[in-house]
Amino acid sequence: GVINDLHLPYHNIKALEEVINYFIIKKVDSILLNGDILDCYQLSKFQPDPRKRDFAAEILAFQQFIRVLQDNVTKKIFYKLGNHEERYDKIMISRCPEFLGIKKFEFAEVLGCRELGVTVISDQRIIYAGALPILHGHEIGMKYANVNPARTLFLKTYKSSLCGHLHRTSQHNEQSLDGKIISCWSVGHLGDPHPLYRRINNWNHGCARIEKDASGDFEVINLRIVGNK
Repeated sequence: GVINDLHLPYHNIKALEEVINYFIIKKVDSILLNGDILDCYQLSKFQPDPRKRDFAAEILAFQQFIRVLQDNVTKKIFYKLGNHEERYDKIMISRCPEFLGIKKFEFAEVLGCRELGVTVISDQRIIYAGALPILHGHEIGMKYANVNPARTLFLKTYKSSLCGHLHRTSQHNEQSLDGKIISCWSVGHLGDPHPLYRRINNWNHGCARIEKDASGDFEVINLRIVGNK
């Protein structure tokens, strides 16, 4: 199961409940949290509102969320850091460089991922589900996609691949000269549909499920959530 752009604690509860129920029904055996699971709002460089929830509240929301997944879906959880999570290291570099390199101040340690049994994937590394490369999207400079995010992903990778980051569900297909089929997917988000910084948008809620076999062949089931279904 693939979830991205949850932006805790500014998530959409109804959409997230639907995704969790869907994962239970489909007997999902592992979950990839594919970036921007935490919003890290107060760590933003964009003049955060001090009245909004602080980073400590986000940590607590994350830990509660992980326990819900583990209690109801699966204990096998992978967490790839997105651009919002990278705000933590950026603020440490700019304001607290003396604490860099001390393990207890690393982002994953602050969240308690080791104690929770969550595998953290950092440094903008590519993940593979079988032969399918998975990115958050910021690693390759995907900032905008006015028409089709999946086509933008194709133009960045020229490989079958999957990403989040742009908060929209889409698919794009190509065929190479030698007949190879290339398909790219972008996955919808699970956050506030109309946040202050983008009240009017063309985003949608969504998630994905990936089936793969021992040879690495895969199928992507990329789902929109409409009316919390």
